[in-house]
Amino acid sequence: MAERSVVGAVLCAGFGTRLRPLTEAIPKPLLPFLNTPIVTYALEHLSRAGVERVALNLHHLADSVPPVVDLIAKQFALLPVYSREWEILGTAGGVRGMWRALGEPDATMVVLNGDSIINMDLAKHLEAHRKSGRRATMIVRPRADDQPGKVWLDGEHHLRGLRDMRHPDASEDLKEYDFTGVHILEPEFIAEIPFEMGCMVGDVYGPLMEAGEEINTSVMEGFWAALDTPELFLETTRRVLEEPGLFAQAPLPEGDSAGRFIYKPEQLDPKVECEGPVLLGLYAKAQAGAKIGGNSVIDGCELGANASVQNAVLYGMGPIEGEWKDCIAVAGKVAQSSAYK
Repeated sequence: MAERSVVGAVLCAGFGTRLRPLTEAIPKPLLPFLNTPIVTYALEHLSRAGVERVALNLHHLADSVPPVVDLIAKQFALLPVYSREWEILGTAGGVRGMWRALGEPDATMVVLNGDSIINMDLAKHLEAHRKSGRRATMIVRPRADDQPGKVWLDGEHHLRGLRDMRHPDASEDLKEYDFTGVHILEPEFIAEIPFEMGCMVGDVYGPLMEAGEEINTSVMEGFWAALDTPELFLETTRRVLEEPGLFAQAPLPEGDSAGRFIYKPEQLDPKVECEGPVLLGLYAKAQAGAKIGGNSVIDGCELGANASVQNAVLYGMGPIEGEWKDCIAVAGKVAQSSAYK
């Protein structure tokens, strides 16, 4: 049998509640990570794997997504289609809806989250999925301290537990992993997912696994980050600015020895104090007396003489004054990290 073609899908419908109030103005997949809408990274992965058609599901602030994604997709030679959910359908119903939006193709579908970043050789995981002969593959990695885990594999990387559910052949000797949110699914599998509100892990994979079906896993060891809270967002920003090689897709200009990545240094007055690591975009300006501390990303802002920024992401805020610390501020909305005191 000929090898199936591959289509893509990106989950973009969620409310992003833990990043409110930012997500009251901008859907989470469009929030900028390193000055780039987060969804860009998922679309790039699909393009690099040879995908040409991609579906995105929409619900929260749905009308704001296509104008941005259409432009990004064009850069990657992707043809996007949209699955609008008038009532949010979760990951399971969302997957089924995106498959329908693509025309229910006889193709393998790769599903990614539109709000996380990952170093991933997607072609390698596709090959592992095909070799497994399974209907579904979850891409997982060894559990990180700041992630929930609850994916349990045996010594041969067979899936034996999800949350509190266990495979009939599960033993006591299991290792905990994180699910990265990347799925590789065959159309026969997708066709059985109800087109209704549901969770891929809790309502689809878990019950099938408990009934004895072998859900394949493909293990990765590299970088992955879910940008779910201000703390995770800022911590991931700090890690990548301090070690740019950590995230392969990091869109950073050439930096100096102090870790300052500045697109237009001439837009900073010589009397601005600027410590690395920082990323200052094309539309970042600062007047004499402004102070820019480490772990900051700034664009679409003009810092006044008394402005002070440290461990913060400021995007599209226009003229700013005063102290901005341990926060993310986008388009007039500010999400404060719990680290702020």
